Amino acid sequence: MANWAYFRGRRPHMLLKDYYKTLEIGPAATEQEIKRSFRRLVLRFHPDKTGGDAVAETRFREIREAYEILSDPRQREEYNYKRWYSRSLGRHYEQAPLSPHDVLRECLQLYHYVRAVSGSRVDFDALSYHIRQKILSEANLRLLMQFNDRAANRQIVQKLMACCGSLPWRWLEPIGQLMKQAAGSDTALAAEIDDFMATHRQSSRWNRYRFVLVLLITLLICGLIYLASQ
Repeated sequence: MANWAYFRGRRPHMLLKDYYKTLEIGPAATEQEIKRSFRRLVLRFHPDKTGGDAVAETRFREIREAYEILSDPRQREEYNYKRWYSRSLGRHYEQAPLSPHDVLRECLQLYHYVRAVSGSRVDFDALSYHIRQKILSEANLRLLMQFNDRAANRQIVQKLMACCGSLPWRWLEPIGQLMKQAAGSDTALAAEIDDFMATHRQSSRWNRYRFVLVLLITLLICGLIYLASQ
C-alpha cells in the first residue's frame, strides 16, 4: 500500500497559512484595520514598485490571498475555525519560500523521506505532484532564476533526481522540463538532466516490452522442446 505520510497535508492549500501574520495584524483586528494594513502592504509590495522582484511578487500574492479571506466575514469565520483546529493539533503554518535555500530545504526533507522508505511504498502520483506543484512551482522557478544561485540550484536538481529515480516514466517526464528550467544557464547541469532523463526513458521502454519479449522467448523454448520430443 502506498505511503502518504510525507505528502499528507503538503499539497497546495492543504497546509494552513497564517493570514494574520501575512497582513501584519492580530487575530482580533477589525475590518478597518484589515483594510488599512492591506493597502499599506500593497503599496509596498506591488510589482510596479518592486521592478519584478520574485520575492516581492510572491509576498504580494500572499497579501492579496490573505485579504480575500479575512475581508469576507463568512470566509474569515471558517478560516478562524481551521486556524484554531490546526493549532490544537500542533501543526505549523505554510510559509512561502524567500530564497533558493528555502526551496532546497524542502528538497532535502523530501530526499530524506524517499530514502527512508522503499520505492514500492511511495505513491508515485503524490510524489510527482508534490515536486511539480510544490518544489518546482512556477513561483519557485522564478525565484531560482532571479537569484541564479548555481550551487543551490545544482543541489536542488540533484536531490530531485535522486528522489525521482524510482518514478515510472509517465510520472517522471513532466518533471524533466521543470528541472531544466531550474538549471537555468548551467549547461553542465542541463546535460546531466538530459542524461538522467534519457536513461530512464530507455529503461521505461525496456520495461514496456520486457513482458512481450519474455513471452516470445517462453513460446520459442516451448516450441523447441516440442520439436525435440517428436
